[in-house]
Amino acid sequence: MTDEMKQLKAADPMRRVALDAVDPAAFAALREEITMTGTQLDTAATEREAAGATPPGSRRRRLGRRGAIAVALAGVLAGGGVAYAAIQAYLGEGTEGLTCMTTWNDRALEGLDVDAAGPWLTGDAVADCTTLLAEAGLPPVGDPVVFEHDGQVYVTPTDQAPDWIEPIDSGSGPAVDAAAIELRQSLGDQVDGGNSTCRTLDEGVAWAQSELDRLGLEGWTIETVGTASAERPCTGLSAEEDQTLVVAASEDPAALYSVAELEPLMDSLRRDVAEQCVTVEQARAVADEALGALPHSWPTTTVVDESAECARVDSTVGGSVQVTVYGPTTVG
Repeated sequence: MTDEMKQLKAADPMRRVALDAVDPAAFAALREEITMTGTQLDTAATEREAAGATPPGSRRRRLGRRGAIAVALAGVLAGGGVAYAAIQAYLGEGTEGLTCMTTWNDRALEGLDVDAAGPWLTGDAVADCTTLLAEAGLPPVGDPVVFEHDGQVYVTPTDQAPDWIEPIDSGSGPAVDAAAIELRQSLGDQVDGGNSTCRTLDEGVAWAQSELDRLGLEGWTIETVGTASAERPCTGLSAEEDQTLVVAASEDPAALYSVAELEPLMDSLRRDVAEQCVTVEQARAVADEALGALPHSWPTTTVVDESAECARVDSTVGGSVQVTVYGPTTVG
């Protein structure tokens, strides 16, 4: 944990912030700025607006926005409880994650007084909430209903849900496409994914296309934004909700996203999983051992993929560390 994050944790601004006094419009504006601040796509958004491609106030929501937000803003947030609260309130954003309520209250619609919230683990809203609630020491949601409101996904007891909701049929499949979740995680992965190395724009486009092909994500398009320069020789990648994968000129990911405290984790996953041929259980064991040295992480997810020859791993950072391992139960 960085000194800034330690300071933020010690300050615990949520204890003393008067959220009721904050104008909802201010929260909305702050959320939008947090979404765009500290990421590699600031320049991309500016160029789109300058070209008239994106009308003011209608930026497309991105699947992968967590990046280095927690680390980059920690120094600011330690002195600003309201800003910290806004990040917490935004945690359950649509394809980014979900909000889990064992007992419903309307303040959850603003991200407040929630039982658990976090990133998508598998795309199955009920199953993911069960895991997130267990992590918080709480039971599963009884007789759950899944619904979306204002771009966020909620799970709450059916008999307590607001009467205006349109339930999402959890029995018909995941609330979010598992392939889209893996794409987001792969783009932000620091082990051997999108944030693991410096790629030129051409290399970034080729790598992005290979990921879309690997995941079978048909109908997606790749958009290149910006021009390489001495300051931005590499690429940053972002998956947007309109099925566009943006490849933008960016700084070196090592400079943007590297956190010293997490290097042992990334090194272990790279050395013992990505550069080896192991089963999904072996990969999970490596991840669990490496994550044990950290004060907090999101629940690790195991996805069995018998079509794969070897296990693969994605490790992304944002708010905390999330590791997902995929692969077969046997190799060789």
